[in-house]
Amino acid sequence: MAHYIPPELVETIINFVSHRPTLKACTLTGPAFTIPAHRALFAEVTLSPPKSRCHKRTPAHRFLNLLTSSPHLVPFVHSLIVECEDSVEGFRSTAACNPTNDRISAKANLSWTSLSSSLRTALVSLIRSGSVVDLELGGFSRIPVSSVIDSGSRLKKLSLLPLYLVDDTQVPMVDSEEGDEAPSPNRVHLEDIKIKQSAVALRRTADWLLSPTCHLDVGQLKRLHFEVSSLEDHHHVSRIVETCSDSLEYLEVSPGSEVNSIRHLLRNVPAERRGLPAFHLNALNTLKALRINTKIVQFKMNNNRYSDPTPWLVSVLSTLPEDNGLSSLDLSFALELDQEVLSRVSWQELTSVLATKKFEGLQRVNLNFPRSNKESAAGERRFWVRETVAQNQHLSPLLTRGFLSINL
Repeated sequence: MAHYIPPELVETIINFVSHRPTLKACTLTGPAFTIPAHRALFAEVTLSPPKSRCHKRTPAHRFLNLLTSSPHLVPFVHSLIVECEDSVEGFRSTAACNPTNDRISAKANLSWTSLSSSLRTALVSLIRSGSVVDLELGGFSRIPVSSVIDSGSRLKKLSLLPLYLVDDTQVPMVDSEEGDEAPSPNRVHLEDIKIKQSAVALRRTADWLLSPTCHLDVGQLKRLHFEVSSLEDHHHVSRIVETCSDSLEYLEVSPGSEVNSIRHLLRNVPAERRGLPAFHLNALNTLKALRINTKIVQFKMNNNRYSDPTPWLVSVLSTLPEDNGLSSLDLSFALELDQEVLSRVSWQELTSVLATKKFEGLQRVNLNFPRSNKESAAGERRFWVRETVAQNQHLSPLLTRGFLSINL
């Protein structure tokens, strides 16, 4: 009967299936189901590390063999995620293979050239096929961006997790009259980019993306996600933000712990002001949604001190232009503290800046308090966080009129 089912109905049926074993079963149902089920199965491909370092055959090599035997699957791959083991958070090796290292660091330690030449060739061919529009790379060092990512790709979304790249772009002839490098022809306009890097790796990435010879154009980005470590990193973030300031609609930043100010519980010491932050929102008139992920931390050695990110948040939010389209603001505070510290956070400064004219277009503000991995009494925590926020004289009025919501 499968031969007589209209193709439109087959597509509808497959669109309702998300369970991969069921999709695999659908490929065997009949000829009418084979191609639609394969298209759904390979729309997103994740090549992750093996479960232990003892295993020599990786998912990447198995996928390579599959592409070799079934090349018709290549056009079906629209999203490709390539992870080396150092990019997988919390990846644990077995005791037999590595008894001393229980947790793999999130650094880019696997050299791209350490992969077999056949595997590298297959991955590059896939990336350049034109069907892959969403690419995520994590954990590699010395990855040649021009050879691997740039030429021939049709990417719309790019995610660079811990990654150390090498710009192997061939420098074009310089115009003797203008003295500038000619822009790369037929550039692809990225719409969404996520970068989780710091220090030299981040600087190299920013230099590459902003180079006129880069095949990928970040000048028309719609969505931008950054996770950095230090204040110095903010300068590189700002370079990319400024480039796409006329088109950026969604911005998410995890600025690192250096933005936090040291505060005291026993005495009122004003937060240190650092002037205009290196990362700012001055030119983002098209921004519609902003999310900033920070952390409030209580010091273990001295319980009378804690680190407070709200003064930096106030400084950044104050740089938003008067003429803006911001309608959604999410502020995330990962907590490693107690109720007393949460009550002393400088909420007054934050609510004061949100009350200014430039934020009158805001439809909602979300305060997110994600749970720490070290916490065990989740129910008790939810209670005292809600109670503390509800009793705060600055936050309570915003909660009452529904402008502010609390997410735990």
